[in-house]
Amino acid sequence: GATEQTFAYEAGTLSMGTGEESAQIHMAGIAIAGVINNTVPGIHVAVETTKGAAINATNVSEGDLELALISGDVAYDAVCGMYGYEGEPLENLRVLGACYQEVSGWMALKKSELTQVNQLKGKIISSGPIASATELASNMVFEVMGMNLSNTEVYSDSLTNSVEHIKRETADAVHAFSTVPYGAHEALAEEYETVVLEYTGEELEQILQMDERYFETVIPAGTYNGQDEDVPTFGMKVLLCASTDMDEDLAYEIARALDLNGPTYTGGHRFMAAMQEKEFLCNDLPIRLHEGAKRYYEEAGFIKE
Repeated sequence: GATEQTFAYEAGTLSMGTGEESAQIHMAGIAIAGVINNTVPGIHVAVETTKGAAINATNVSEGDLELALISGDVAYDAVCGMYGYEGEPLENLRVLGACYQEVSGWMALKKSELTQVNQLKGKIISSGPIASATELASNMVFEVMGMNLSNTEVYSDSLTNSVEHIKRETADAVHAFSTVPYGAHEALAEEYETVVLEYTGEELEQILQMDERYFETVIPAGTYNGQDEDVPTFGMKVLLCASTDMDEDLAYEIARALDLNGPTYTGGHRFMAAMQEKEFLCNDLPIRLHEGAKRYYEEAGFIKE
């Protein structure tokens, strides 16, 4: 009979947790499964819809899932034993590679003559829906800029409604902390002359010092109609995670797959464009890389000292 092919790791099926079926995190999971299934011999990834990052972190840590996509904030909180994980840190959670980013983007009409986020003090702004990632990022920005409800008019609304306020000029700027291009911003920029507001280097430094879950990044030139230059900002990575139980050789092969074929299988998703950058995979992470993945990225020369 045919001889069994042997690998340095155990062949078989790995289950991967994503998010709700219509969510970008689930689309990303399907793309990443494609990367692994077509690159790592003997491995099949089965994608599962889940209730999202928080349950994914617990399930990977406890061995109910081998892989999961987890946003950087949840991964950080889980490993540090903060918020929902208080007193129960998931110390065995590790990263195999970063898959995409969510970034802070403020948009205003060009005629407002605004160019910097720090000019929003005293204006009317939308900080994003209550308890959303956008609102949490907004609050961080307000702290750094010395903005508060007594000196600035802030309302929490859906981003779609907020964009309507911008059109009617009943608000000056709208914040989205999300993948780019963000749909409501994109539509606004097609219809009106808009500007994506910038942070100064010093402001970004302060934001990053305040919260280790964020990293410095840009909204690339050409993301929105009329945006000719990269806009410096901060963001959060969405990570492909496993536990320390994963075989080191398998983690190595998955990292290699993300490097070699990440762009091929994720190229259809504009929100995953950051995977084209090798350094994106393995630097500025909120939690540690799996030893096997780290070995691959070190050999490939991607890890910045």
